[in-house]
Amino acid sequence: MSQLKRIIVGHDLRAGGDKALRSAAVLARRCGAALRLVHVIEPQHSYQRISHPLTSPYTLEEIAQKTGARLQRLAAGPGLEQLQVEYEVRTGKPFVELIIARRAWQADLMVVGSASQPEVHFLGSTSERVVRKAMVPVMVAKKLLGAEPKILLLPTDFSDCAKKAAKEALMLTESFSGRVVFLHVVDLYPLYGVAYAEEFGVSAPLPPPAPELIESEWQDFLSGLPLETVEWEKYTKEGDAATTILQEAEQKQADLIVMGTHGRTGLEYMLLGSVAEKIVRRADCPVLTIRPDAFQFAMP
Repeated sequence: MSQLKRIIVGHDLRAGGDKALRSAAVLARRCGAALRLVHVIEPQHSYQRISHPLTSPYTLEEIAQKTGARLQRLAAGPGLEQLQVEYEVRTGKPFVELIIARRAWQADLMVVGSASQPEVHFLGSTSERVVRKAMVPVMVAKKLLGAEPKILLLPTDFSDCAKKAAKEALMLTESFSGRVVFLHVVDLYPLYGVAYAEEFGVSAPLPPPAPELIESEWQDFLSGLPLETVEWEKYTKEGDAATTILQEAEQKQADLIVMGTHGRTGLEYMLLGSVAEKIVRRADCPVLTIRPDAFQFAMP
């Protein structure tokens, strides 16, 4: 995403879609990128049309036409002046069609809104599935990204994926003349250590790593990053990773959290399931997730 030229915006024609569109517009104006609004109509099964009392009286083609007209009005609406904005209506499973649309248009970034329902219902939502499956960075607009985001929080586990996320964060920070806050959380109660402590003869909690070891990891991680032209600072905290990251984001009043979705384990969902997904679900500010280059989308 070093050259941000095309941004796909998943718009559900609700408040979440509006946040996604307006947040994407902030990035598009800064980077000179084009926007493409995509709304996906999920067809109902025949038994749903028969049994549901609120089933739409319109045909799928009529719904698509009405939706296209709404997207056209959004594309020409206030706040998008002087931006190149296209729109598209697709039919199918929302997260699958959004990813296919991204691939067809060769977009560099996907922006989606958070679920309209309360946090407890976010699990399994279209936004979460896009985060899991997309091959490009995904920003979940939990709230509107400000026109001048100043503080970007970058949690890191010192992995290659985290370093890739750091490079993207630094690019955005330089564009907005902001500041990057690097954060490493030492979790003394990792799931693998506690669950199998007795089998491996390890007592829980695990002892904290030596400060000099953490500092060595910091030096290796920061080396090679373009830090000369941006303001930055780094912190090491102890605690539950997701909770600590969220607390730090609130304390620092972060405008955006940027993080990788794979950790050192190499297991596809290890970091995503234990940390990144929790951040996406619970954060108050927008969250930008970065995939490693090796990730490939598998059709469900």
